[in-house]
Amino acid sequence: MLFQRHPSPAAVAPAISCAPRSAPGARRRRAALAAGLTALALGGASLGAQASMFSADQAYAGGNLGAPHYADSVNGVSGDGQGLVGKLYGGYQLLPSVAVEAGIARLGHIDNTSGTLHSRATYVDAVGALPLYGSWSLLGRAGLAHVGLDTSNGNDSGNGLKLGLGAQYDFKRQVALRGEWERYLPDTFGAHPAIDQFSVGVKVGF
Repeated sequence: MLFQRHPSPAAVAPAISCAPRSAPGARRRRAALAAGLTALALGGASLGAQASMFSADQAYAGGNLGAPHYADSVNGVSGDGQGLVGKLYGGYQLLPSVAVEAGIARLGHIDNTSGTLHSRATYVDAVGALPLYGSWSLLGRAGLAHVGLDTSNGNDSGNGLKLGLGAQYDFKRQVALRGEWERYLPDTFGAHPAIDQFSVGVKVGF
């Protein structure tokens, strides 16, 4: 009679121990990948929610034209100011009565016996509106400007405070007429000369 030999438990143990198993490093990599994908999804959702807070119909642009007035002499050049001044700007209505605006401006020139002066500026303002009667609103602004001054006695540029007051009349929701006074106070030539701009213009919403 033939007897079939069965392997001993000791011989089977190595075969069982060789069965494929997930290494701890692989499990950690999978967990890290899952956590990264979750964070990415949450971050995308957060950015989408923030983007939805900003609406294109709250943005607007505009332009003004007017006249300059130099209240102080600038680097030895004095005079009331000449030429057509103007500005172009873009803005965003953060709240019904609060907006932020950024723009560029030409501030006129002086050309007389004291010398010549040409000026320009870029600025960022916070703008507040106080509703008055009907379609009228009172405007107030404060911000920072960078002003460049080219004079016959030398050139300089600097930053400074910018202030303004004005009135706005809304023809309809997206179109308004503005009349404004704005003052630039740049730190130039060791002083803060006051440069005024009186202008009227149109604001148009998108």
